[in-house]
Amino acid sequence: MARLIPNIQVSEINLKPERDVARALVEQLPNEVIVYHSYPWLRADRNDRTGNVTLQQGEADFLILWPDRGFLVLEVKGGEITYDSETRKWNRVGGRYQIKDPFEQANGSLHYLIDKVKKQVYFGNNPDFTYGYSVVFPDCVYSGDVPPGSDSSIILSANDLLKIDEKISRALNHWCRGQSHKGIPEANINQIKQVILPVFKLLPVLFRTIEDQEEKLFRLTEDQLKLLDFLRNQPRVAIEGVAGSGKTMLAKAQAEYFASRNKTTLFLCYNKVLAQWLQDTLPEEYTDLVKVVHFHKLAKDWCKKANVEFKPDSSDEFWRHEAADLLGDAIDLLPDEKFDAIVVDEAQDFFADWWLPIEMLDKQEGEGLLYVFYDPEQNLYNKDGVSIPPLGNPFSLPTNCRNTKSIAKTCGDILHKDIATHQRSPEGLTTEIIQETTLDKIVKQLNAWIKEWVKKEHIKSSQIVVLAPSVKSKSSLEYREHLSKVSITENIHDWQANKGFLFSTIRSFKGLEADFVILIDIPEPDKHPIFSKSDFYVACSRAKHVLKIITSVKPDILLSNMDNS
Repeated sequence: MARLIPNIQVSEINLKPERDVARALVEQLPNEVIVYHSYPWLRADRNDRTGNVTLQQGEADFLILWPDRGFLVLEVKGGEITYDSETRKWNRVGGRYQIKDPFEQANGSLHYLIDKVKKQVYFGNNPDFTYGYSVVFPDCVYSGDVPPGSDSSIILSANDLLKIDEKISRALNHWCRGQSHKGIPEANINQIKQVILPVFKLLPVLFRTIEDQEEKLFRLTEDQLKLLDFLRNQPRVAIEGVAGSGKTMLAKAQAEYFASRNKTTLFLCYNKVLAQWLQDTLPEEYTDLVKVVHFHKLAKDWCKKANVEFKPDSSDEFWRHEAADLLGDAIDLLPDEKFDAIVVDEAQDFFADWWLPIEMLDKQEGEGLLYVFYDPEQNLYNKDGVSIPPLGNPFSLPTNCRNTKSIAKTCGDILHKDIATHQRSPEGLTTEIIQETTLDKIVKQLNAWIKEWVKKEHIKSSQIVVLAPSVKSKSSLEYREHLSKVSITENIHDWQANKGFLFSTIRSFKGLEADFVILIDIPEPDKHPIFSKSDFYVACSRAKHVLKIITSVKPDILLSNMDNS
C-alpha cells in the first residue's frame, strides 16, 4: 500500500473522481511509493509584453514518486468530458465553461518540478531517472485517435482504475529517455522529497513574542483590584507581597486614589531611581497633591527647609540612624507641612527608627491614613529583620503577575519555595545561566545577546538592562561604552528615551523592571558582602520576559546550594 501525502484518509478527499483515483493508487501501488495529492505550485515567469516578472500558479492533482520506476505527474479530469478536434477545446458536459487542456496542465506541473530538481539536486543537469506525466479520465472511456500532444500510453480511463499500477508503470516505461528504464537513485530520493516538500520553519519573532506576553502579563490582578476596593475604608494597612505581585503599582494606585480625594499624600520609597520613575509617571493632575520622594531625600529636603544642619559623612550610621533624628527635628519646626495620607513602598528596607519621623508627618499624629507595602524576601539592608509599624495582620499578595512563569520559577528556586503565578501568565523563555570568569568571553557573550536582540530581533535598547552587584567601574563593563554599537547608559532618562541600554547596580534598580535583564559578575550568594540571597532574588525578579545570568559559580549549584534559612 502506497503512502498518501497529506497524511489523511482517502475518504476525506472532497472530489469523488480524485477520491476514486487516490484509492486505486494507494491500494495498488507498492509500499515504497509516495503519492502526493493536490500539489500546488507557484512559478515566477517573465512577462514578454511588460518585461516584469509575474507569478504563474498551478496544481498537480497527483505526484507519484516511485523509487524503482521514476516520477510521474497525474492529472485527473472527472465527469463527462468532450473534446472538439477542430477547435482543440476541452469541455465538461453540463459545465458553463470550457476546461484547460489536461495534458498541458500535467506538462506544466512536471516542468515546474523537474526544473526545481535540476537546480537543487542535479546542479542544472537533467535528472538521471525516468519522469513524465499522464492524464486519467475516471468517469470516461475513449475511442478513436488521441488528441495531438498526447499518446495512448499516457491516457488512463475508467477501466484502468482496476489496474492502475500497471498503467502507471507502462506510462513511465514510455517516458524512458534511454535504452533502459531508470529508477530514482537511492542517494537522491531524500533530496527530491525535500524539493517536493521543503522544510518550512516559522520562527517566532522575539519582539512579537514579547508583545504577546506583555498582553498576558498585567500589573493588578483581579484579586488585587478587589483588595484595593476592600481596603478603601481601612485607614492603616500593611500589605505583604512577593516580588512581581504588583506592590509598587498598587501603592501608586493608592497614592493616586488619595490624591483624587483631594488629600495631600506623601509617597515614600527607599530607592532613589524608583522614586524618580514614580514621579515621572505620576498623572499631571496629582503632582501638586502627591509628593514622591525616597527617605534620604525627604530628610535632606526637610532639614534644608527648617534650617537644620544636615551634614552627611561617609558612614552608613548617618544615613541609617542620624538622618532620621535630624528629620524629626525638622518636622517639629515645620508643623504646617504635614500630610493627610502616607504611602510607603519598599518598607522592608526602612529601619526601625525611621518610622517615628514618618508618623510625625501625619496630620493626625499616628492615627491618619498609612499604607505600607513590603516583601520580607527583598530585605537588603536590615540585618535585624523587617520592622514596620503595628498595623495588624498584613494583607497578602501571593501571586506573581509581572514575570513569566519561567522567571518566577527561578525566583522561587532562590527562595526554595514555589511562587504562585497567574493562570494566564505566559510560560516564557527558560532562564539561561552561563558560568564564565574570563573578561573577554563575558564581553563576547554580552555583545552576542545585544546584537541578536537589537540588530536582529528589533528589541529597543530601552527594554534591556544589565545589572551587577557593583558599580560599572568595578564590573566587567568598566571600560566599555558600547556593546555591539549600542550605547551603555547609567542615566534612567536616557534609557527610557531609547538612547542606550541601562547599566545599574542590583540595589539601585530595585523596585523597577525591564523586559530583558542580564545579570553579570554574579558570585555565590551570601559569600560576598554586597550580594546576598535577597540581592539575587531581587535581581532576577526585575526581568519580565527574558533573564540571562553570567556567573562565576557553576550553574548547577548556583541555585541548589542556596541556604533555605
